[in-house]
Amino acid sequence: RWRRFGESGAKLICGAEAMAVRPDGRANPMQLLISDATKGDLVELREILLAAHREKFDGTDDLAIGFQLTHSGRFCRPNDKFTYEPKVAYRHPILDGKVCVSGDEAIMTDDEVGILIGDFVRAARVAKEAGADFVDLKHCHGYLLHEFLGAHTRPGRYGGSFEDRTRILREIVAGIRAEGNDLDLAVRLSAFDLVPHRPDP
Repeated sequence: RWRRFGESGAKLICGAEAMAVRPDGRANPMQLLISDATKGDLVELREILLAAHREKFDGTDDLAIGFQLTHSGRFCRPNDKFTYEPKVAYRHPILDGKVCVSGDEAIMTDDEVGILIGDFVRAARVAKEAGADFVDLKHCHGYLLHEFLGAHTRPGRYGGSFEDRTRILREIVAGIRAEGNDLDLAVRLSAFDLVPHRPDP
């Protein structure tokens, strides 16, 4: 896959593929994990991409490669591709049933969110050390960061008001910068949620 990215002729590789910032945040057991333990493998994948691009297009000076950082939230299946192990921002009247959320134990506490912010900050550091040109913070498609934008009913620091629902992203960015990490940041953003249409609801 990474070789084909390099051969494609694309000059902006945005994400390559989503990388979970911690093991329990994977959407499936095969999803890439970005950590100190996997950094060497990510360096190798990036080199495969660069070598393929260099061979076909005689250079890589105009190529930018970003690593997409994510936590799959309510769609986590880290141990078995058929078994959800959701972590959510809040209880959702439609989506809870889809991923087997039946109680509040799936809701991340504010302390757990603080740990997750640290995981994103560490992942951005690993991305820089592995040679990424930027990181893409995955704030879309119903995954965990996106879900916080809709957390109107969540109490505490990370829900309710617009300021609090956007706090997690701002604290991730502040944490990355506080480490002196000047890696470029991108955000893939889903700007709204829509209740699914059914002919006879």
